[in-house]
Amino acid sequence: MPSVQWIKNAARARDILRTLVRHGFWDVASKVDGERRWIARLTPEPEGSDPGRSLWVRVRLVLEDLGPTFVKLGQLAATREGTLPEPLVAELRKLRESVKPAAWQVMAPVLAAELPGAPETHFKGFDTEPVACGSLGQVYRAQLEDGSAVAVKVRRPGITRAVRADLDILLWLAEAAHENIPDLRPYDLPSVVAEAGAGLLRELDFRNEARNAEEFNSLTRGGLVFAPRVHAALSSEAVLVSEWIEGLAPGSSAVPEQVGKRLAKAGGEAVFQQILVSGFFHADPHPGNLRVTPDGRLAFLDWGLAGQLTRRMRRFLAAIFSAVDAQDAERLVAVVLSDPSALAARVDATRLEAEVAGVLRRHRDFSTVSGGVGRLMLDLLRVFGANGLRLARDYTLLAKAVLTLENSCRALDPSFDIATHAREFLRRLGRERLNPVRWGRELLRDVAAGGNALADAPVLLARLLRRIESGAAGLVVEHKGLEDFRDTINTGVNRLVFAIIVAALLVGSSLLVQKGGDVWAFPSGVGIVGYGIAFGFTLYLLWDIVRHGRHR
Repeated sequence: MPSVQWIKNAARARDILRTLVRHGFWDVASKVDGERRWIARLTPEPEGSDPGRSLWVRVRLVLEDLGPTFVKLGQLAATREGTLPEPLVAELRKLRESVKPAAWQVMAPVLAAELPGAPETHFKGFDTEPVACGSLGQVYRAQLEDGSAVAVKVRRPGITRAVRADLDILLWLAEAAHENIPDLRPYDLPSVVAEAGAGLLRELDFRNEARNAEEFNSLTRGGLVFAPRVHAALSSEAVLVSEWIEGLAPGSSAVPEQVGKRLAKAGGEAVFQQILVSGFFHADPHPGNLRVTPDGRLAFLDWGLAGQLTRRMRRFLAAIFSAVDAQDAERLVAVVLSDPSALAARVDATRLEAEVAGVLRRHRDFSTVSGGVGRLMLDLLRVFGANGLRLARDYTLLAKAVLTLENSCRALDPSFDIATHAREFLRRLGRERLNPVRWGRELLRDVAAGGNALADAPVLLARLLRRIESGAAGLVVEHKGLEDFRDTINTGVNRLVFAIIVAALLVGSSLLVQKGGDVWAFPSGVGIVGYGIAFGFTLYLLWDIVRHGRHR
């Protein structure tokens, strides 16, 4: 982290380091950056942490103590199943937001500043007691001038600045830990923090949530599943005004049995419609974000977190599901290994195939007892990660979403079996892909895209040559794994300069003493003082060498 940012966030950084130390992470705090060890020394070294708590439990407690930003980041990191250690992911899933509601006097200025005109000109009534409270904002019930009820989500004041400060510090800690603690390098903590931080910053902009809800409604086109309608004219980056949804949570005994069965079927179809057709999906469809409306529809609430699958990713998933349905581990492994973005290390294909076959046996026929498609996807992702394969985060996000929606559909209909919907969509997709008209259209689109890229090649090459000729472009060579060597050179040079200064003091003091008469008269007295300083510097230099060892 740049020094200016470090000074600006020093108080928060000290709180974070103290929390790490309090939960037994003194070794991490003292190792994160050899050049800034004085920061760790600002906190007292503890006698030891509770031996009954595992490493991953202490990580969760640290996040909870550090507040809403870190809890939210932990929840986002929990979607990296297959990339982070499984015990850590299990602990991160336990994170729950515990946020006290801010007073209306604190939130009112935000609403007034974001609305086009005074609030009273837009709302006929406004309940200042929040109906929901989160780390990023609070939700209020209000009534527009036309009498329609709306939900007004208001962002907490100052939360963006606080989140950015925490992200700066956390990213610096992750980079330092990645560089100085070899055991953590396989998990690539900086990329995990950067990815989770980018997701959190997107959630801070309520315009993204509005766009997600509108996109979902455009895809479902008034079906049994929908998102609340957004009042775009009253919404902004910090305020979201949307349709108020009255309804029951899935699993409520008040939901009629036939309605539950119909909506469970619609939800199952929505899963694969989103995965294989539209590529756009709600990433957190837990029961708290679903409502069964009085007219028998299923509303998806809270669109702050959504996922997007490209056409290539949808084809990849379709091939995976087809291999799973056929219980063909060999074909499944071949599909995964054909994805160039997944290869992050040398893969033992035989071992991978054996482990994939084990997963398929446990989830034969998408058994609802073992968790259905979502649990199957998570288990496969875990096996891929353990074998050196790194798939895009959207796949893990999707697996979590599918698992959560499956559970919500079973709450609506205990006999719900997602396998039926999976096979039906695979058959439909297969027919569409074999359609000569569709196949020809996609082929022409790919050829056109390739032709455009080929046509642009001479222009791009000429531009590159001009940049090289002008000196604007060059080759950067970065050595990896030389951090220890760099530190050793820096330490050695520092000691050499120190020794030269000591030698200069000794020579200068000797000349002054030789010129002087009386021992304490000028210039002999100055020379004696110089001897004392040189002697003190020499003792410090020897102490530093002994303390750190000759290798430093």
